[in-house]
Amino acid sequence: MSAAAGSPATHRVLDLLRIHVVWADGSDDGARIAELVSKHFDGIGMERDGVAYRVPVRFASTPWDSSSPLPTGIDLDRAEHNAIILLHDDVMQENVDGWNGYIHRTREAIVARRNVDFIIPFGSPSGDPALPSDAAANVQYVYRKKWANEGMPVAARDSRLLLHTIYQIRRQLALLGGGDGQERIFVSHAKADGDATASAVVAFVNDKTQDVPLHTFYDAKELNPGEDFSHRFEEEIGAGTLLAIVSDAYDSRPWCVFELTTAKRKRRPIVLADVGQRRTSRTYPYGANLPKVRISPTPGGTEWIEPLLVEVLSEGLRCDMFERHAARVIDDPDKALMLPRPPELFDVVDADKLPEIIVYPDPPLGEIEESLLIKALKVMSPSTRLTTLGELS
Repeated sequence: MSAAAGSPATHRVLDLLRIHVVWADGSDDGARIAELVSKHFDGIGMERDGVAYRVPVRFASTPWDSSSPLPTGIDLDRAEHNAIILLHDDVMQENVDGWNGYIHRTREAIVARRNVDFIIPFGSPSGDPALPSDAAANVQYVYRKKWANEGMPVAARDSRLLLHTIYQIRRQLALLGGGDGQERIFVSHAKADGDATASAVVAFVNDKTQDVPLHTFYDAKELNPGEDFSHRFEEEIGAGTLLAIVSDAYDSRPWCVFELTTAKRKRRPIVLADVGQRRTSRTYPYGANLPKVRISPTPGGTEWIEPLLVEVLSEGLRCDMFERHAARVIDDPDKALMLPRPPELFDVVDADKLPEIIVYPDPPLGEIEESLLIKALKVMSPSTRLTTLGELS
């Protein structure tokens, strides 16, 4: 049985983040979207050996008992942070007073917890007004009716909803951690055969119909005359997620190699978008150990872009969550090298100084990979040991 929203905690915090999807019982679209969200967050980001990082997703829709059509209140005390996805629609509007009270009580519980939780409200596709208490507080809803008016197919709407959700979760967690909440994507590409794909992504992100406020860094057009572009590239890469458009020429271009290597050194989220057509004469040896998405850009088409952006932000969230989990477990960060990806020889050889432990996400490395790293560590730092965050916990 779940406790009422905001009730005193009777158990220790189990999760760093929980997602709660709230919709009115009887809404087929709400139920479908809830399953979509659950499936996505059940294994976000990098997957190895069938294991991927999970963010628990809970549903709030089914009436708790026959006395009320509303579900039980959300138990916020089971996680350090809760992201509540509100799916407002015409079915919810049929009981607007009841749902208005439910969400108002949830917001009061969030305030009581010093606003470490947040609600991501999606407006009604039918254009129904926001819940009265939210409207009175000038709460901005994601305007889903616009998506329907623009003729977006269901798959595109689903991608947009996931993009909004992941963006808002990353933004809110960043703000709570003292960051600025800006989502920066550095689009790395080879001019020879990756420019059309890269420019399509940038144009899509900056188009006025794209209502997720992402920021891209594209190329020299972003620079000021007289600026040290290598330094600026390092700054931009160090503050965002690297999206590498891996074309046939990508691995042979010095600046592409520089950008990818810089992102690895700074332990930034990286996603490879594979657009190769024929043959790569030599793959950059340190451009592996990363999530890769196969995309097929179509001339003039944009349907492939938003699913790619979902993958990019998902990898960013996975890296965020790893860092936050590691910070909870490791008392002295100076004694650990915390890697958001499985360790590789690059990490060992390139480190200025190797600490006591190298910590990386579960599952443990396979025997071949681990044996190579152990050989390198015996030469460079025999006292350094490898461990997953799960093993350390």
